[in-house]
Amino acid sequence: MFVTASSHVRTAGIYIPLLTGTLSVIGSGSILYSIWARRSTKLKDPQHRILGMMSIFDIGYSINKALTFLTYPSGLGVPTFGNDATCALQGFFTQFGYATGSYNLVLSIYYYLIINKGMSKEEFAKVWEKVLHGIIIICHLSFAIIGVSIGLYNPTPAFCYIAPGPYDCATNPDVPCRFGKTAAYFYEAFAQGWIQLAYVVIILTNLLIYLSVRRQEKLMKKYQTQLEASRLSDMEQKSSYARSVFIQSILYVGAFFLTWSWATIFHLVWWITGMSSSWITLLVNTFIPLQGFFNAFIYARPRYIRLKKMHGDFSFTQLITLVFLPQAL
Repeated sequence: MFVTASSHVRTAGIYIPLLTGTLSVIGSGSILYSIWARRSTKLKDPQHRILGMMSIFDIGYSINKALTFLTYPSGLGVPTFGNDATCALQGFFTQFGYATGSYNLVLSIYYYLIINKGMSKEEFAKVWEKVLHGIIIICHLSFAIIGVSIGLYNPTPAFCYIAPGPYDCATNPDVPCRFGKTAAYFYEAFAQGWIQLAYVVIILTNLLIYLSVRRQEKLMKKYQTQLEASRLSDMEQKSSYARSVFIQSILYVGAFFLTWSWATIFHLVWWITGMSSSWITLLVNTFIPLQGFFNAFIYARPRYIRLKKMHGDFSFTQLITLVFLPQAL
């Protein structure tokens, strides 16, 4: 069943993604433009290819969320203009867009293999990257198609996704309820299972990266008076690179948790109580579309730092322009 809530809360949950989704499209679009503008070098780097795919899926997901007011069925107590067909369409793209969250898992695996295992970018690209891309795209596309084909996507208080249908059927004994007892299991298998796996992998890999960075720094301090200058310089470069990668990884993790945790809370509340909260739905629709917006600033950070050192007399606006629009100045 669904918690009865003010139509104002539900309306806010439907229309706020117009803003947050637009911001995320701009953020992810700026990442893609930056990669494409320097494609001769950036597309050779698995990190940029992973971020590029994450950004592509985020743009699709964010547009899908921004258009909720057009796809959410009308006649359900909020000012929307959709129908059952557009609701299913939103469910499809929401499911496919969950690949955005899954790519955070791929990014953490990449950082772990590069820093902890000493794997080269070429080695990662040869097998790991292809396999991980394939798993994410094929699985999420398959889940999206299955969901549409069995009528799994139905209205929640403010968006269409895996839910019992028709809307609020659990409170009306005269209306047969599709997926009344199984929707939560589909939600776990198709969506939250992937996000929960990402939580575990991301936390574990970043912990291991942190321990590796700390170990390198301790070794360098221990032997800095005993090593030749060239050897010490090499260790300092490796340690500095590992620390910079770890910081970037942690920032992407922070953006991931800030945006996707609300979907997990939504699922847990539904799983435990059998009810979907409009307030949590509002937070889901507000924060998930913002990942591309947050990612854009994280992506810009290393280049911004480098450019600031090179062009100390440039203003903040000029530096940001150079980061995202390198041909503009």
